[in-house]
Amino acid sequence: MGYLDSTSVTVDAVLTKKGREILARGGNLEITHFSATDTGVDYTLWNPDHPSGSAFYGEAIENLPNFEASVHSEYTLRNRLVTLNQNTIAIPALEVNGLNGTNLHTFEDGDANGIKPVITLKGYSAPVGGTNIGGLIFVIYDPTVVHSTAQTAKQLSGTTQQFLREQDMPNAVQYTIAGSGPDFTVPVMPDTTTLTSGRETSGLFIHPATGAYVFVRFVNNITKLARNVLSSAGTKG
Repeated sequence: MGYLDSTSVTVDAVLTKKGREILARGGNLEITHFSATDTGVDYTLWNPDHPSGSAFYGEAIENLPNFEASVHSEYTLRNRLVTLNQNTIAIPALEVNGLNGTNLHTFEDGDANGIKPVITLKGYSAPVGGTNIGGLIFVIYDPTVVHSTAQTAKQLSGTTQQFLREQDMPNAVQYTIAGSGPDFTVPVMPDTTTLTSGRETSGLFIHPATGAYVFVRFVNNITKLARNVLSSAGTKG
């Protein structure tokens, strides 16, 4: 990822991984819409005490460099600028239910079958004339701790790999969660190939249409499987 000089107007366009996939299958892009984002904008730089007056309150913000175009919208378009109904009183958000903590789930012995948390999109409805609000993207930072059977699992690659290495999640996996919403059920299973307590990783749910996202934390404390527990119980006494 790099920066673009904000002293000149630059249009930098790249094909996303989805766009390249469509072209590889012989399809046409037929682009009809675009999405804007303010990811990378630091609004804390707004300065109402600027000595030059109100016209310069946002000077520091306007002089911020822009990110180069990225092929991964799940990172660069997380804070999308969206059009909402006039009576909207809150921006869309994702809520997670079905965990045993607040945006946290701890797997203990006996939990090898996993969980099915429900992610609900709040404060957003389908566009006029439509019924589908779009699916979710689910990113697991370390699939050796937990994984999912949700459809379309793929390793993140390309320009994102540098970001993944710097964030210490080089093996991150992305899943596509289909559905019409607003509720999405996502299966999450703990890894049982390594029976070591205290393994942790993060998960990120994203609603691409709005940019709404939520982080969750998973802890894997499984040290024995059910068959091992029963076997041990049978030998006592």
